[in-house]
Amino acid sequence: MKLLVIDTSYSYEKIVKLGLQSSVLCRDLDGYFEHVWTIHPFASLVTSSDWGSQYGRFDTFMISKNHTFIEGKIGRFKFLRFFKRLNFFYSQLGILIYLIKLVKKEKISVLRVGDPLYLGILGFILSRINKIPFVVRVGSNNDKIRQTTGRCMMPRFFNSIRLEEVTERFIFSKANLVAGANYDNLNFALNNGANPNRCTLFRYGNLINPVHFIHPANRIRIRDNFDFSFDCLLLCIARLDPVKKVDDVIKVTSEVKRAKFRVKTLIVGDGCEKEKLINLAKSLGVLEDIIFCGNKNQEWIANIIPEATVVLSPHTGRALTEVALGGAPIVAYDIDWQSEIIESGFTGELISFGDSQAFANATIKLLNNRVYARELGSNVREKVMKMMNPFTLNEHERDQYNKLLNN
Repeated sequence: MKLLVIDTSYSYEKIVKLGLQSSVLCRDLDGYFEHVWTIHPFASLVTSSDWGSQYGRFDTFMISKNHTFIEGKIGRFKFLRFFKRLNFFYSQLGILIYLIKLVKKEKISVLRVGDPLYLGILGFILSRINKIPFVVRVGSNNDKIRQTTGRCMMPRFFNSIRLEEVTERFIFSKANLVAGANYDNLNFALNNGANPNRCTLFRYGNLINPVHFIHPANRIRIRDNFDFSFDCLLLCIARLDPVKKVDDVIKVTSEVKRAKFRVKTLIVGDGCEKEKLINLAKSLGVLEDIIFCGNKNQEWIANIIPEATVVLSPHTGRALTEVALGGAPIVAYDIDWQSEIIESGFTGELISFGDSQAFANATIKLLNNRVYARELGSNVREKVMKMMNPFTLNEHERDQYNKLLNN
């Protein structure tokens, strides 16, 4: 059997630079699928100029003998670069025609898409033309995100929230299988037309780089490499985007410093909010106490997590799994799926979403009681090691595909 995945989580450039190959290689489910093709339809929107041209035909990369990665462009022809929508249409039409032929030529068994919006539309068209089942994996609660931000999930493609909602309901109702990354994301799909009899969970565990499953005591110590002194190291791993609420990490740093701790806060990730966050840090007088690390590879992240005195998780996805596997004490907002992992007083401290003062108070509580904090870290690792066991998750996914393909 063979699998086609349409997904925009990462460009191949980012996969190579950050060591995220596991997130793609896991898709064959330990050989269940003979070959897997992963397609990012418009990867050149996010790749650097060093990686290649924004325009032209798609690029193909062989990750391994049974994994192919295809990157589409934001425009088919350079001479049409000033006619962006038309050029994008030509590019996507070319990708669609190629995929239709690929599915037929390779006799691909099943199609999976990474969201119920633009990718969902592509998946629906491909599945109907080629008469193969398609799976929608849901990795976010779009309703909550839109409620928080007041804007569309994909404003480049949809000109209104209402249009996005209609599209999601249509795609969920037509999907042969809907797989949530967690219960919160799955409930979003169920509330928007997904058939309960065609729903399941595909959790993050088998996407995680194996370095995160190494016991924290056996990881490389890198804290000593920093040329500064501090009493406590706070860590946040998140995309610098408004919905991630990283600004509250800056506020927590200010409160921790006010409580007379010598603090350093590492913010790992990049995004459109960076300048705004830097300005906030300046205004609160904590810029010198914060290091914006940018994107880091998985080995570096796995090694820094056990060094953190407290991890701050205002709103994270896979990163919450990674820090939990690192045995770190965690303070998290009660948003999205975070309550599935964080239980106050047992696996961390869970705070009402948006209450930055309570977020800071919980952080200070852990800093004042390191024994309690270490106990929370040990408990959360034990819980997530069971919840995110990649072998168990692979077996579950294989069972779901067997049911889907044998119907």
